[in-house]
Amino acid sequence: MDFRDVTQDLKNDLANVEQAINENYKSDIPLIPGISSYLMSCGGKRIRPMLTILTAKLCGRDADKTVVKHGCVVEYLHAATLLHDDVVDETTVRRGKETVNAKWGSDASILVGDFLISRAILILADDCERKIIQAITEATKILVEGGILEYAEARKIKVTEKHILDVIYRKTASILSVSARLGGLLANATEQQETAIISFGDDFGMAFQLMDDALDYDADEKVLGKPTGTDFKEGHVTLPLHHLYHNADPELKKEIEGFIKNENIGSDEVQYIVRHMHKQKSIDYTLNLARHYIDRAKSHLRKAEFPEPKYIEHLDAIADHIYSRYSAPSARTVPVK
Repeated sequence: MDFRDVTQDLKNDLANVEQAINENYKSDIPLIPGISSYLMSCGGKRIRPMLTILTAKLCGRDADKTVVKHGCVVEYLHAATLLHDDVVDETTVRRGKETVNAKWGSDASILVGDFLISRAILILADDCERKIIQAITEATKILVEGGILEYAEARKIKVTEKHILDVIYRKTASILSVSARLGGLLANATEQQETAIISFGDDFGMAFQLMDDALDYDADEKVLGKPTGTDFKEGHVTLPLHHLYHNADPELKKEIEGFIKNENIGSDEVQYIVRHMHKQKSIDYTLNLARHYIDRAKSHLRKAEFPEPKYIEHLDAIADHIYSRYSAPSARTVPVK
């Protein structure tokens, strides 16, 4: 089974999620549905709702209206974080289109992000299951903390790998993990099943972001949906740059230190850094670590018995897709330290 098979199997369920997404951002204030519609139509594979649907099915519950609504919740929270992050980072292109802040301004981007969060809360309130609300709010808190942690250490090249992985867990893995967890909770998963699902989500989320970080430096711009080297230009020290810096000679280290403090880095500097990343296998190191997390994520699902184990294969396919979809032709396997 591959990712196309998964999306085909979930075609009707995902159509229901799409309908819920479109219905729930309606407002009598025209700017809100206008921006929300633009944002939601900019692409994206609805990975988070997909995880919610599949883990619900895995635990024996079909993708009914309640499951679909919770898929809408996680997509709204994800969309809100994109709106806010693009303001913080002053990002102008995402998924090949202008960002909301570039098109409408930062104020509109922040306020519509707030609206989507409020809609997510209202949707949750319709069912008001305590454990679900606790899971979502805790994941959201961790996500925001990750953004603040990243901001506090921006343009600091000497951060540790542990710090980088902590930011990834907080900013990305937390919401992906709770997306998977929600399906289990809605299906009344056992403690053993819930633990396996959370562990899968945590490691899947780590791999997801590591792939993005690697391919930010080494992907076709059309595939990436934004200019390459965006993280570098915005001063984010992700794992490929961290690995390069700590394996560079003193002269290159000084150059990197100068680049990361410069807010006007151009494409020439990005390509210069990418050439050195290939020489030091920094991108390969990141890709291999992502593969490690994917393999571990898949292993967690084998540690519990589920009512509908056939859906493990679907989750495996999504995890493998994250690697195969973004992996660069230049990738080589290197040991994970």
